[in-house]
Amino acid sequence: MRGSFGSLAIVAAIGIAVSGPASPARGAIVTYTTVGLFSGGDAPNSATYIDAARGINITYNAISSNSVDVPPPSTASFGSFNTFLTTATSLQPVSSSFTLQIFQSTPEVGGPLTFLGSLSGQLSINNSQAFIQFDPPLSQSIGLVSYRILSADSGSPGRLDLVPPSTNSGVATLQGQINTVPEPSALTLLCVGTVGALLFRVRSRKANAAA
Repeated sequence: MRGSFGSLAIVAAIGIAVSGPASPARGAIVTYTTVGLFSGGDAPNSATYIDAARGINITYNAISSNSVDVPPPSTASFGSFNTFLTTATSLQPVSSSFTLQIFQSTPEVGGPLTFLGSLSGQLSINNSQAFIQFDPPLSQSIGLVSYRILSADSGSPGRLDLVPPSTNSGVATLQGQINTVPEPSALTLLCVGTVGALLFRVRSRKANAAA
């Protein structure tokens, strides 16, 4: 019985050594679109945050259709925020929740993935203290494709600092990462092989100690 157990562990260890670490899903062209909505301002539940009384205008520019080839992981845009139409000459407060949704059309249809965040800070035509802060989780998946928010401005994961109209024409891009996740069969093989190798190592140590 002990011999059989040891042999089984050896076979499992050899299996993982030959197969190597869990292989990712096969390469695929990922095509996706985004939608973003502000809850506040003069036009709630739209892609534009407007506070006409304060001269504030922030528009989310969605991704109509982008494609990346993964793996390996690829940096991608999840849209951008444009403050160009802001006319405030002094810093004015901004505040709203923001919802980002991602839809996938290839390699399989899926979504939406929903990332929740908030707009806060202050903004004028030549100065910005405004930012979008997304809440965890910052990584979600559709099937075997993962989407992760990479922007981490001011040292805060999920944060995108907005720029004033005087900088880069008011455009700030939300950076993301797209990749495939390991297939379940590969993960199972990895777990079985790892456990087998550990058990074999423990048995070998006991045998050497008893010798």
